[in-house]
Amino acid sequence: MNYILNYLNFNESKGISNSCELILYKIWKNIDSDINNNKDGSFNIDINEKDFKVKNLIINYNFLIDSENRCDAISHLEKSFIDKNHLNNVFIDIKIRINKIDDEFIYYIKSVLFHEILHIFQHYNIKNDNKFRPESFSIGSILPQIRPIIKSIYGNYILDILYYSLSHELSAQLHQYYFYKKNNKDYKRIKDIKDLLFKFKIKQLDKIEYKEIETIKNHILNSIKYYSNNKNYIKDIEISLWNNDVELFLDKLSDILKYKVKWIDKKIKLIDKKIHNELNESNIRYDITISLPTNWDDIERYNIDNFIKNNLNDCKIIQGI
Repeated sequence: MNYILNYLNFNESKGISNSCELILYKIWKNIDSDINNNKDGSFNIDINEKDFKVKNLIINYNFLIDSENRCDAISHLEKSFIDKNHLNNVFIDIKIRINKIDDEFIYYIKSVLFHEILHIFQHYNIKNDNKFRPESFSIGSILPQIRPIIKSIYGNYILDILYYSLSHELSAQLHQYYFYKKNNKDYKRIKDIKDLLFKFKIKQLDKIEYKEIETIKNHILNSIKYYSNNKNYIKDIEISLWNNDVELFLDKLSDILKYKVKWIDKKIKLIDKKIHNELNESNIRYDITISLPTNWDDIERYNIDNFIKNNLNDCKIIQGI
């Protein structure tokens, strides 16, 4: 199992660059008016940062009047490919249900877009470096396809647990938390996710629940095999938790979630400490050299970039699902 356990499962990035935030502001500058006026639209952009390159990224956004505010988004990556060092055939769909527009909800929409840009950056690193991790791609993409055939409450609960325990999803959620925190805002979702994972319960299954969890395991196992060409990797997959019986699968999943919760706690404390220090201490550094004249934003971006790169981009202590 060493091949799987040491493969940094679901950790789709080698580090999140502040390029993601720069791209967010470039996009937002062009769609801000539409968003504030609840106007459907589409925007496309080429990304040509040093560490992040995408050809014709398309962002679609649609509004629907509803009884509550809600924003959902998905990045379509399944047909993406690398050509001339650029990720191609990628687009983001944003569905916005709105009751009342206000600054707080506008900020949340922006953070959701930022979240999806982070996922695209993660995917770019995989494709560009030829380090495709089939379990990461397979599980993240197949769960929405499985959901329509899962009818029981507990089966859907397991799908939620699996999705929110994916390390690339946790990484993006922590980046959103950092994005909020450094702007003196509260991002509760990562804490809700931590609470969900922490309270994971194994129940006595009825026949329908047992069969549905068996179905989830089998689809994920077959999807991983489909996308993998590495014989040693496939051999390890055969003895992974995906190929265990349902009872053992749930037991192993429970153990993994305990590691995940500890990792989330560690990262939240790290972010909180950094923000606290920034508010209470001088930001003067002795280990950087910047030619003058300069924009002091460069120093801030340097600090943010290094903090993220060194602290928020890995799940090394977590054994892979």
